[in-house]
Amino acid sequence: MTQASTLAPWAAHARALAQAGDRAAQWQVVSAMLEEAFGHQLFTALLYLEEHRLMKRLYTSNESISPLGGFKATGNGPWSRHVLEEGQLYVASNEDDVRSVFSEAPMLIERGLHSAFNIPVRYQGRVIGSLNLLAGRKAYDHADRDLAALVAGLCAPVFIEETQAAQAAAAAVDRAGLDSV
Repeated sequence: MTQASTLAPWAAHARALAQAGDRAAQWQVVSAMLEEAFGHQLFTALLYLEEHRLMKRLYTSNESISPLGGFKATGNGPWSRHVLEEGQLYVASNEDDVRSVFSEAPMLIERGLHSAFNIPVRYQGRVIGSLNLLAGRKAYDHADRDLAALVAGLCAPVFIEETQAAQAAAAAVDRAGLDSV
């Protein structure tokens, strides 16, 4: 008799991600994996184009809160430095934390999204994106950082595939009217 592996759920997610037939199916697997690992009321995935200092929303679990597409400028704000430049996880525990970082904080808070967990995704040592989870107050205060690193590594190929198309679109972006983080 064999004993069930503690990695079995994550291996199942990895296999499902590898077998997903298209981008929509891949994002559904990623969302399910993040839901199982950490839970979320809203999940968004942002591609980071470092050379353009832009981010593009690749996936959202709720377009009425966080619509797809478009670009957002990155700046020297605390979130950009922490997550995108330093590649560190970011945890917002409450409404004050959310307000201090997110330009759309009033709308998020109004919808009960009082905490955030942002997981940088890396490739070749550089941050190429962020997995962003939002939920109620203090939802991520004790999130497993090792599990976050594992999930981000599994998701990296999805971000890499999105990069080429986004590079061409980013070159034509007029930054004057963009929100920034």
